[in-house]
Amino acid sequence: MSDKPARIIRTTAHRLLDRILDAPDLPAAVRHLQPAALGALIERIGLEDSGEIVALASVEQLARIFDEDLWRNDRPGEEERFDADRFVLWLEILLEAGDELVAQRLADLPEELVTLALHEQILVLDMDALVSEMTGSADRDEVDRVDKALSGCLCEELDQYRIVSRRHDGWDAVLSAVLALDREHHELLQRILERCTAMSAEHIEDNGGFYEVLTSEEMLEGDVAADREDRRAAMGYVAPSAAAAFLKLARTGAAGLPSDRDPLTRAYFRELTRAPPQPDDGRPPFGPSGADDLAALLHDEGVLEEREERPRLPASSAAREEPLVVRTLRRLAEEDPAQYAQRNEELAYLANVLVAGAAPRRGRLRPVESLEAVIAAVDLGLELALERTSPKSRGGDAVPAATALLRSSGADALFRLAWQRLCADAAGGGGKADIGDILEALAAR
Repeated sequence: MSDKPARIIRTTAHRLLDRILDAPDLPAAVRHLQPAALGALIERIGLEDSGEIVALASVEQLARIFDEDLWRNDRPGEEERFDADRFVLWLEILLEAGDELVAQRLADLPEELVTLALHEQILVLDMDALVSEMTGSADRDEVDRVDKALSGCLCEELDQYRIVSRRHDGWDAVLSAVLALDREHHELLQRILERCTAMSAEHIEDNGGFYEVLTSEEMLEGDVAADREDRRAAMGYVAPSAAAAFLKLARTGAAGLPSDRDPLTRAYFRELTRAPPQPDDGRPPFGPSGADDLAALLHDEGVLEEREERPRLPASSAAREEPLVVRTLRRLAEEDPAQYAQRNEELAYLANVLVAGAAPRRGRLRPVESLEAVIAAVDLGLELALERTSPKSRGGDAVPAATALLRSSGADALFRLAWQRLCADAAGGGGKADIGDILEALAAR
């Protein structure tokens, strides 16, 4: 099989990288990129080839990118887990700019995240405690086996600790990062190693220790994951577990027109309202000093359109009649901009729900596909609601009645109404339709 498409993609990415590196005032231009835009750029070029750009990124940009890039799940709706191998690759790329930069970036990141990342890569042993335990052991054969095993490991002694590799791949990068932290931020590293030592001690217990170490590791990852979810919730993201729960609730909710928000949606908007404003809210993705040229280049290459954090209502098209919900929203925008903004936020929320929680048969939904599906579903929900509340409006201009209904019922409520109908239609009166069936039923309307 020819690898021509892959070669074309690589050539295009390298050409884009060359053009970016020639941009005027590149450091300022890169630092003015929104994190989502920088993440999309790195994804297009490939992390392995993005070392010069990554080295220019601020810690705020990296932290936001890590929130998305270092957490993976196999299917939408499943819990996301920390990807230790991906973190090592990021370390290797950062090390291209020098040990001092790596140490500073790690020191500026959340300490819990760095602890989790290092614990996934190394066991940290307190040598004083280990020697005391081995000296007091009556089982000399066991002591010899432990000593032989330790001598055959990739390891390094640092003060009272012995750092032992849990994964051979990436050991050089991990060790370089640890030594750089020791030189530049010794007290921080001591706190991290102390916590890793406690978890490593549990890991090597022979009787009952395995359960305890699993519990300890899961608690650490849970803390890091919770902090990450809080940050992403402030930006409008929906956790996969919450997205799956919302879709399940929409499938099994009570019949009739839902007038109130469900508990999951209420919690989402409550957290979104309470979240402090982000420093870059309302700021254009690029700043001055050459950033405008970089902005134009990324727009021309289609990088920014690949990852929009906030889906937007599609533009008007004369090719075919717009869905009723789109015409209604345009009317609402003219009559009540504040209410229109709220409904638009609900559409963005629902699009994020489908991205995070819906798993079509051919893979994950892209944001633009998710928004199209949401508009189609809310349009169906609006039609179903009109049948019940204003049946006469369907014979003529339905926009006035639909506008009145949209003032009192949120897009999330109309989506739930449509989702119930789609589930029933896709199931065909028997069995249980999966997400792929439902999305296909929606696309067929």
